[in-house]
Amino acid sequence: MLNRFDDIVQVALPLPFALKIINAWLIRGDRGYTVIDTGLHTEEDLATWEEVRKEIGFDWNEVEKIVLTHYHPDHYGLAGTLQQMTGAPVYMSALDWEQAQMFLGRESDMPELMADFFSKHGLEEEWASKIPGHLRSFHRWVEPHPTVRFLEAGDTVRLGNREYEVLHTPGHADGHLSFFDRERGWLIGGDFLLPKISPNISLWPRCNPDPLSTYLETLEKMKHLPVKKVFPSHGPVFDHYLERIEELKDHHARRLRMMDDIVRERGAVHAYDVCRSVFGAELSVHNLRFALSETLAHLEYLRRQGELDTREEDGVIHYTKR
Repeated sequence: MLNRFDDIVQVALPLPFALKIINAWLIRGDRGYTVIDTGLHTEEDLATWEEVRKEIGFDWNEVEKIVLTHYHPDHYGLAGTLQQMTGAPVYMSALDWEQAQMFLGRESDMPELMADFFSKHGLEEEWASKIPGHLRSFHRWVEPHPTVRFLEAGDTVRLGNREYEVLHTPGHADGHLSFFDRERGWLIGGDFLLPKISPNISLWPRCNPDPLSTYLETLEKMKHLPVKKVFPSHGPVFDHYLERIEELKDHHARRLRMMDDIVRERGAVHAYDVCRSVFGAELSVHNLRFALSETLAHLEYLRRQGELDTREEDGVIHYTKR
């Protein structure tokens, strides 16, 4: 049974990760259907899309456009395949298109760069050696890559029969876009604001050097928007918009205090040790990658705020209280 919100249909796509489900959105219009985010290129997600198509009763050539909130595989992965099936153009931000190639392109050296980056922050060789293969395992879930057109903040884009404002909502991804129907107060928010979990805010090499500061600025900027209903990528549609923004600000404030206390108590500590203290030691390589990157985002925020310093010992970066 599909969840329907006037012209918008929720499409729950299975994921082989802890999150389990990503919400894609199908918007009906007089000129056809718009797909917002796509899921992974897996047989399960393709089968789910086919079931949705049959239940609603449309042909693939009736899809007029595919719009992506950001480049992460669960949002981007099926875009190229759906483009081949529908002939529809794919839209996303230019920055996230560049980062899709950097993280998910077969010729990219990001897998080795990330392994080296994590090693410099204390990750043991046993785990660091698994990072390149893990990252390259995503190729099968994102290929073929789509041909894309670019959207920019300040643009408007027609989704279905309605005009949506294109908003740049970075933090979770550098080029993350959200889409706002001002007349109804409806926000298609991707991973910008989730109702039950905190969006992952990660520090990656060659990307935003202070993503947590950027995310907190995004929350502050976006709280002035008259949002009545949020369509998130994970979790149910919700309406407690301002309350959720404040909850997430409080969450990060608590996490920052926790990490600051760990550094104060230990004197000098690398990010991987802080990560294990906060997130535990029993993590898969997939979850470890996100946990360590989120730890680094918080530690670097504290360093840039003047709370911490760094020093290098035997090729490993340690954080200390300033």
